[in-house]
Amino acid sequence: MRLPAFAKTLRFKLTLWYVAIIILFGALFLVAVNLAMQQSVTGPPVFLSHPMAASQTPTEIYRLVRSTQLGLLRNYSLIGFAGLVVIGAVGGHFLSGRMLKPVDRVSSLAARISSTNLKERIGYEGPDDEIKRLADTFDDMLERLESAFEAQKQFIQDASHELRTPIAIAQTNIEVVEMEERPGARDYKRLIEVLKLSLDRMSKLSDNLLLLSEGGNDRSRWSVVDMSAVLDEVVEEAYAQAAAAHISLELERPSEGMHIMGDPLSMKQAVLNLVDNAVKYNRRGGWVKVSARSEHPLVIVQVEDSGGGISETDQQRVFDRFYRVDKSRSRAQGGSGLGLAIVRKIVEDHGGLVSVHSTLGEGSSFRIALPHHTPV
Repeated sequence: MRLPAFAKTLRFKLTLWYVAIIILFGALFLVAVNLAMQQSVTGPPVFLSHPMAASQTPTEIYRLVRSTQLGLLRNYSLIGFAGLVVIGAVGGHFLSGRMLKPVDRVSSLAARISSTNLKERIGYEGPDDEIKRLADTFDDMLERLESAFEAQKQFIQDASHELRTPIAIAQTNIEVVEMEERPGARDYKRLIEVLKLSLDRMSKLSDNLLLLSEGGNDRSRWSVVDMSAVLDEVVEEAYAQAAAAHISLELERPSEGMHIMGDPLSMKQAVLNLVDNAVKYNRRGGWVKVSARSEHPLVIVQVEDSGGGISETDQQRVFDRFYRVDKSRSRAQGGSGLGLAIVRKIVEDHGGLVSVHSTLGEGSSFRIALPHHTPV
């Protein structure tokens, strides 16, 4: 026979135990009082509270005996009740301790948990009751905390590594100039240019890290955004970069307005990051196509390219912070590995989704899906 769900709960088990204790101790209490009263009834009359006089009538004797018996019953009841309370308290304390032992284990583990031992788990084995669910929930929380700490640790390591590169470049060039016996104006000018580039790279990295660390998008700056106008601006800004790389940049304008609610500068940055990547990691003489269409209730923005493509393994992580598909090329081109992570954050802050479909050797297609907004 399968027990109902409520029968497996700790509340139900405690109720059964306490009812059993009450019945057991109540029965013992009744038996003890009855035995005591029987002994008092069958005993000699010395149990009377007052000695009987020869002149007392049967009625007076009956009242005296009755009064004495009631007094004994009251005394025995009080003694039995006090014993019942003491035994019940001891039994309840013992029973509660056994039932709540897993809770004490959870609290003890929580007290000694820190960032250095997040791998500890309760691993409670027992019936599926409130304690089991509490322990499992605590284990799940520790799992999420461990993942968050690991991600934070990796993020700090990656950020430190990225900052170390421009610092090392600047330091090396300073040392080169210092080694010159008589550095000329050309040497100082070249050093200044290197320092400016290094500072610019660190400034951009700092801005990107700040953007990624923000809790959410500031909706006070939101307005109705025409994505058609955003795409026009992006293609216009990226045209010179594409032409210099011998890449054909094409914009397929939508037949109607594509409106969303959001921050126009953020959305422009998201699309520009996708176009910038499509141009950087393309082949000479390749193409990049930017388009938008309506798939009610969504606005779809798509950036396609004829680059080398992304493997299925890399597609799973391409939106992670500091992740690079081609690490050597990214560093050579000044990439920090934050561009696509920023795209995902901006899109998700606007209630949308970003995805990628790619085939090695054929190119990639990045797709942004945002909630459509109809201006009143």
